[in-house]
Amino acid sequence: MKRRYWIAIALLFIAACAGARDFFRGYGKAQSSALESYDLAALSREARGGVLFAVGDFGALDTDALESHATPWRLAGTALVIAEAKRSGAPVAPGTLRAVMTRFGFLYPETIANFPKDAPPPRLAAPLGLNTGVVTRSIPQIRLTVANLGCASCHAGPTFDAQGRPQPDTAWLGAPNTSLDLEAYVQAIYAAFAQDEDMDAFIAAVPKVFPDTSEAELKTLRSFVAPRVKKRMDALRAAGAGPLPFVNGAPGLTNGVAALKMQLAQLHGDAHAGERGFTSIPDLGDRGLRSSLLYDGAYAPADFNVDRVMRRSDVTEKHLDDLATITAFFTVPSMGVAPAKARAHLDEAKDVFRFFATYRAPRFPGHIDRAKVARGQAIYAAQCASCHGVYDESLDAPRLVSFPNRTEPFDTDPARAAAFTPALAEAVKRSPYGDLLTARATGGYAAPLLSGVWMSAPYLHNGSVPTIRQLLTPSERPTRFYVGGHRLNFATLGIDGRTDAGGAYVYPEGYAPWSTPQLIDTAQPGLSNRGHLEGSTLSDVEKAALIEYLKLL
Repeated sequence: MKRRYWIAIALLFIAACAGARDFFRGYGKAQSSALESYDLAALSREARGGVLFAVGDFGALDTDALESHATPWRLAGTALVIAEAKRSGAPVAPGTLRAVMTRFGFLYPETIANFPKDAPPPRLAAPLGLNTGVVTRSIPQIRLTVANLGCASCHAGPTFDAQGRPQPDTAWLGAPNTSLDLEAYVQAIYAAFAQDEDMDAFIAAVPKVFPDTSEAELKTLRSFVAPRVKKRMDALRAAGAGPLPFVNGAPGLTNGVAALKMQLAQLHGDAHAGERGFTSIPDLGDRGLRSSLLYDGAYAPADFNVDRVMRRSDVTEKHLDDLATITAFFTVPSMGVAPAKARAHLDEAKDVFRFFATYRAPRFPGHIDRAKVARGQAIYAAQCASCHGVYDESLDAPRLVSFPNRTEPFDTDPARAAAFTPALAEAVKRSPYGDLLTARATGGYAAPLLSGVWMSAPYLHNGSVPTIRQLLTPSERPTRFYVGGHRLNFATLGIDGRTDAGGAYVYPEGYAPWSTPQLIDTAQPGLSNRGHLEGSTLSDVEKAALIEYLKLL
């Protein structure tokens, strides 16, 4: 008993010392304000997981995250509004901030169609997936609203109507937000501060954009935040650098490996110039059938047979928990959470995987030619199943029954596979999280799951092909095309567009995208549309039949 007593005392002493260190370095943390409406303990695991996925912060709202990913939300939002007012004459008012954030592809949904039924809809103080919380301290006195990206920023997308028109007022948790442009968002905040150094003017305007701002928060912005923003901007200007040491992507594209390298101090000198390992945001259906995660299969559960066929019977609670453990680590690059802190949120990630255990992508909303579906099903089985998985025989809502998890050096753009290096794998293994997963540089890709493929355009792992028709017909793939705020074409299954006189694939005349589109140039590093010749020998009739079947997945 004495030994246990002294161990307990020692642990309390260590905890007290850690708390003291946090106190003296000015550390403060918050919780997502949207979580305050929920008694999470009273919800089922599935419902709790849905709530956490939608509005959970996973430890990403603290002063440490402010050094890399989080923002002092009211100051940053006001800076964006002032920049927009100078550009277009828009008023410095709350509505202008919503208009600006919508242009970046963020959603302000009136409805989340698949939100857990036994939980009330969330009260959002910011766009869906941009979680906010208030950091408070009494000594020194601090009150600061902090914002950081959450799961739903990338992985909650707009729904579409029967004509392929996007419905950003209705979101679907787990669907890809193929219009979200994190690069434009980060660059806009940086430019707003870089172009106008009058922090006093920014702070004075905060109550116009956020009318409920307290005097305590304004004081914090003046004394705590403004000096740090100025110091950071001076350092970036002196280095001739932008806000991040890499390009973050484009609408629907992210650069998570580069973000991880930044967190693990793997970016050195000018090495970031080659960090172009872009990946498109997938639908999250059928994740339990993966034996490893990410496009290159870099992460797998510890002590697991990685490259193996997974069947429904293999999707056990333990396997889901193992995959959830890996996804908790994703908060390190995407939200700026330290690996040691990521471990504290494993149970939350496991609840999220319970939510997705029964998840299905939204049903295709348009017309389906049933006469073509059966033929398309046979073509899929012969041409696609060996890489993309075997489905049951349903011609209404096919269910994936096995997935091969083949990780191979496919012939598509190699930048993403090359980005996860052996040195990075070793850095992950050495991190405080390294004993919970297997990290490996595979040098290849795992063919993706096709859940929700009908709404996931553009295609390939780097989002370099606008439609399935063009994927199946390499000669028709455009070298330049627009993405973001797009409508879907249900005949070609992908971004609705036409080829202009300059050879670019552009939106139809008269169509007004709901967010700002960006031009993708497939000649740029990391964006090549090469490879994936499977299906290219099919006739036009066969391609049309295959497309019809893919609408069901």
